[in-house]
Amino acid sequence: MMTIEMHFYVTKTEDGLYHVQNVVMGHFGQHHIHNEKSFNKWKKNINPKYIHMFEFKASCNCGLTKSGDVREYDGHEWHNDKFEDVKK
Repeated sequence: MMTIEMHFYVTKTEDGLYHVQNVVMGHFGQHHIHNEKSFNKWKKNINPKYIHMFEFKASCNCGLTKSGDVREYDGHEWHNDKFEDVKK
């Protein structure tokens, strides 16, 4: 039986946001942005072996700019309130 695994490549950018790129069998899926609080909440539901952190990168060239921004594999962009910046 073949198992399909989704991996999550995470870039923590210099502005403190977490850019998450989903990848399945070498194909890019959804790209979403979190603030620290929503990232920590999101990753609780993910097996750590599938999360790959790249904290050395200073920027992401995705064109999305704020927590809650999402781009689907087909280019559709939308906003997910669950990932939105919350004032402290």
